[in-house]
Amino acid sequence: MFIARHYTAYANAATDYVSLNEAKQHLRVTSSSDDTYISGLIAMAVEACSNYLGYSIRKATARYGFDGFTGQPALVNPLNGTNIPSGNYLRLNTRCLAVTNVYYISDANAVTAYDSADWIASPEPMGLYSRNIFIETAPTLVTDDGIKYIVEVTEGFNPVGTSGVEPDTILPMTIKHAALLLIAQYYDNRQAIITGTIQSDMSFGFHYLLDPYKIQVLI
Repeated sequence: MFIARHYTAYANAATDYVSLNEAKQHLRVTSSSDDTYISGLIAMAVEACSNYLGYSIRKATARYGFDGFTGQPALVNPLNGTNIPSGNYLRLNTRCLAVTNVYYISDANAVTAYDSADWIASPEPMGLYSRNIFIETAPTLVTDDGIKYIVEVTEGFNPVGTSGVEPDTILPMTIKHAALLLIAQYYDNRQAIITGTIQSDMSFGFHYLLDPYKIQVLI
């Protein structure tokens, strides 16, 4: 089961997905006096959209940690009470562009790479939002710690205008516009409270734009 995620690198800056010029056009700002502030709002909006969706919008290298295989319930070793994994795959629910490495944590607590012949990633037709990693040969001894297996992936989207990639790996305009809506909201409201006005959510707004791309369940 998935229990943790760690990002080790990002291939692009937030402004590669929503440029300063695009944000200023959306805000109808012509002065450069707020450029630094607006750039910060871009980074905030891209991060907030990523948090809502459940994966990084920015193309990133991520490591997913698992406490065991998916599949049949773990058996219990009668000698020491530890779990003996009986499933044979790890399930990734993310915007996976590529699976790069699979590791296990040895009983000496060393991160150890599986040989490439020992694991198989499910084929791409399963979809870019889910990927199964089937383990051909599992180690007999792994750590007693929580994280026992790690899958390293490239996830997220390529920026708009990226050439030589498949179209569905490029950031959808709906996600980009959701980020612009968030930038505008925080540009106009610079306090944690709003006084003296009545406001309501816009129909077909932020959530409507993002929900089709959201990871619903992590298992």
